[in-house]
Amino acid sequence: MALLTTPPHDASDDDWNLYSYQSGEMLIPHLAGFLTERFSYKPRYVKQKIWRTGHTVSAYTRKYDLYLRLFLRPDDFWPRECLILARLMFKEQRVGHGRGLLEMLVKLAPEFGYKFLAIECANKNASAFGERMGFTSYENGRHWVAAVHDIQRALSAQCQEKN
Repeated sequence: MALLTTPPHDASDDDWNLYSYQSGEMLIPHLAGFLTERFSYKPRYVKQKIWRTGHTVSAYTRKYDLYLRLFLRPDDFWPRECLILARLMFKEQRVGHGRGLLEMLVKLAPEFGYKFLAIECANKNASAFGERMGFTSYENGRHWVAAVHDIQRALSAQCQEKN
């Protein structure tokens, strides 16, 4: 697929909706590759368990449940150039799946044009994860948002601490 050009911030909703649709389509193979590599599913099975609807990309099996939303309207809670982790659940916790997903999303940000990542309706574990990864709390920890460069900085700092 060809690289997409992020619409101007004040572009029409139709332009942003088209961009969101195309971005979702382009994100699916990256997400499928990540999930195939992380879990012991065959690529064909993973691809059958990922779908895109409107502004969303979803992936679900017994081992994970992911629901991502891309480039919402500017009058919504989130910034326009945002990828939202609306549901982020891995059956195995504290083994690096969330961190690995964030690393992939941070790496893809320049290609896709999102400048922020957000965690929506976070539970206790997601809030702790967001805080460790450089996100800022909104609504008493219910929602978390961070600029991609802040997440990259937190990821790099954690790598340096381990070494």
